Parts: sequence; structure tokens; C-alpha cells
Amino acid sequence: MQQVSSRTHIAAPGPYRLVAATSFGVLLSAMDSSIVNVSLATMEVSFGVGLLEIQWVVLAYLLILTSSMPLTGKFGDRFGKKRVFQAGMAVFVGGSLACALSPSLVVLVTCRGLQAVGASMMAANGLAIVTYFTTNENRGRAIGMNSVVLAAALGLGPVIGGILSQNFGWPSIFLINLPLGAIGFLVVARVIPETERVHEVRFDSVGAVLFFLALLIFIHAISVSSSVSVIQSLIHLAAGLTVSVVFILRERGFSSPIIPVSVLVDRRISTGIVSSILSYMALVPVSLLIPLWLQEAMDLTQSQTGLFLTVHPITISVTGPLAGLLSERIDTRIQSGLGLGLEIVGLVIIALAVPNLPLMVAGVIVMGTGLSVFSVSNGNSLMTSAPRNYMGVVSALTNISRTAGFSAGTAMTSAVFTMYFLGLSQSLQFFEAYGTGLSWTILTFCILVAVAIVISSLRGLNPAEIERRRPQSDSSRTGEA
Repeated sequence: MQQVSSRTHIAAPGPYRLVAATSFGVLLSAMDSSIVNVSLATMEVSFGVGLLEIQWVVLAYLLILTSSMPLTGKFGDRFGKKRVFQAGMAVFVGGSLACALSPSLVVLVTCRGLQAVGASMMAANGLAIVTYFTTNENRGRAIGMNSVVLAAALGLGPVIGGILSQNFGWPSIFLINLPLGAIGFLVVARVIPETERVHEVRFDSVGAVLFFLALLIFIHAISVSSSVSVIQSLIHLAAGLTVSVVFILRERGFSSPIIPVSVLVDRRISTGIVSSILSYMALVPVSLLIPLWLQEAMDLTQSQTGLFLTVHPITISVTGPLAGLLSERIDTRIQSGLGLGLEIVGLVIIALAVPNLPLMVAGVIVMGTGLSVFSVSNGNSLMTSAPRNYMGVVSALTNISRTAGFSAGTAMTSAVFTMYFLGLSQSLQFFEAYGTGLSWTILTFCILVAVAIVISSLRGLNPAEIERRRPQSDSSRTGEA
């Protein structure tokens, strides 16, 4: 049993101040991710490992981030979103310091898990804070501005990471988080009011553990699928499915569930989550393989690679606000379909252009535009459809769609590329096998985006879209979902 606390009216900060404050959390977690990608080649040399081992620097972060986010979103609903957001900043900064001091790959991967817990607390509650203090009339623009910050963080990451790693070593890419985290903590404390809390008689700790384990098992199964037998993979998936069924049965019978079944079966939310996962999975071959290819096959420096990687986030920073404004005026199904279609076109251009860098840049611009048009519209629709007392949970699910996509995409990219490369290297030189394998991998992932288009088209109208249609439609349409 639960209810929203009866606090007095909370004065909302303006959307620009709101986004500026919460953006410190976005900046920390997103920039850290992109910084690490451009430094993976250096870490491979430093620890004397290959792609299958070094990928765990990325996977460990995404795995823990994804698995813990519903819990930290629930904590935000229950204890206050601002409080949990700030605590996440502190944990993230501590994890960053630990990463910088790591003497081995095992220690580094462990500390990345600590970082991920802090990032989870920020990611799950940042979007919920923005949604809480905005309305249907300005939420699209606020989410669009938030995407600009995300893009800027992703853009700064490769540049700063390349410069720092090349001149001061890879530990420096984690130390940059310390001053940013301290400043962000103070800004959030000053700008953002606390949100209302959901008072619950009981907290479903068993459900929390079950959900964490289910996600952990599923993503781990995907991650190790290329290095274990088919039987072992099936055992992993069966274990994950079993835990998931137990979790669903538990949630259906619990008065204060971690994730209400009604939220999971709402097609406005479920279709948005699944299509988002697929769209982000398709981005991974570009963000993970191309940086390695540029340095290992094209002999570019880390700084030069970082400049190439800025094309995608710069594109999003330009198109994000426009996509947000558009999402307040047209149906999500139309805008999402357009965005995903552009993403496919961009991926095809990149794949066919290898190794022509100027044409690859053009493809990245088209891909980035498509992803921006889709993700802003999809995010606005998801948060507008969220029940007020479960904003933190839906915000967590929205972010999970991104991190789960990257997690599954990272593992799938490594497996698919390795398969293509090993086959091609039997008859082609290293450079040709590398480039051709990269192209085939990207084209393979286009299939995922095509599936996302179909799934996204099945969503219903969110409350804002129903409100826009009300003057032209019969009152009975208000119940449409």
C-alpha cells in the first residue's frame, strides 16, 4: 500500500536551470563512458589483454548500471529524487578515484562496478526530476536540451580522453571526474528542490534482489555467449528466465512492487523500451569498433580518433532541441519511425563507405540525426505516460533501454565481428579483413533497427497526444491507450 506524501506546493525551477543542474549527472556518466571507449586500445597494451578481456571495462559498468537502476529509481520515488541523485554523485566520484588507482584489470573492472552504482543513482533520478518539474507544454524541449548535454558529454569525452590518455596515461581519464562531481553536487544542492516521496508500508527487498539477478544473468549470458558452448548459453538463459518468472509472480502479489506489472504491460511504455534497446544496440559497432579500427588499421592517434568520434554527439546537440520541439507537436509513432529510418540510412552509408573517412563522417551525421529524432520523441512519450508515483521507475526503465542496448550490443558486436574477422582473415590481409568485417557487422545490426521500427509503430497515444486530439475527436477517445 502506498500514497504520495501530502507536502505543500514545491516551487519548480525554470526548465533551463533544472536541466543545467541535472546535467552534471548526465555529464559525469556519459562523458566517462565515451572517455573509456577511446582509451581501450591503451588499456589493452597496459594490461596485456585482447578485445574479449578489455570489453569488460565497458561491460562491467553497463551491467551493474543496468541491473541496479530500477532499485535506485525506486529509492528516488521513496526517499526523494534529489537526495538519491546527490548520493549517486558522491559514490561515482569515489569510484572514479578507485579506478584511477587500479593496479590490474581485475581491480579496474571491480571499481567500474562501483562507478556504475553511482551512475545508476544519477541516471534513474535525473530524467525523473526533469519530468517532475515540467509540463506537457515544455517537457519535450526540456528533454531535448537534456539530449544536448548528453551529446556534449559524449563529444567532450573522446577529445578529452584522447588528450589525457595520450599525454598522462589512462588513469587520468577517471581523475577528471573529481572536480566535476564536486561542482555538480553543490549546484544540485542549491538549484533543485526536493520532490514528494511515496510512502510505502513495506519495501519489496526480495523483488529488488530478484530483478537485479534477472538482469545480471541475462546480460552476462549475452556477454559470454561467444566464449561458451551452446548448452552453457541455454543454461544461462533458462536461469534468467526462471528468475524473471519468479520476479513477475512476486510483483503481482505484492502491495508495493518494485516495478508494477501495470507499467510493464502498458504498450506505450513497453514498445518504447524495446525499440529503444534495439536502436542503441545498433549504435555499438560504430562507437566500439570504429575507434579501434581507426587506431589499429588506419594508424590514427587517440586525439585524431577522438575528433572523429565528436561528429555523432555534435550532430545530436544540433538536432536535439529541434527534435524536442517537434515531439510536442506530432505523434510519437510518426517521429520515431522517421528517426529510426534515418538511423538505418546512416548505418548503411557508414558500412559501404569504409575506409573512406569523409563519407563515413556523412553517414555518422545521418545516423546521429535519426537517433536524436527518435530518442527525444521516445523519451518524451515514455515519461509523459509514466504514473506520477512511479516516475523514478519509468525514468530508470528509460535509461535501462539505453544501457541494456549498449550492454547487449557490446557483447553482440564482439561476437559478430570476431566471427566475420576470423573467416575473412583466412583469405584477406589484416587491413582488408578488418575493414570488411567492420562493414558486415554494421550492416548486420541494421536488422535490429528495422525490427525497432515495427515495434515502435505498435505503441498507443500518450496522455499529451490524447489531449492534443481532444478538440477534434469524440470524448470517448479519451480512454485510448
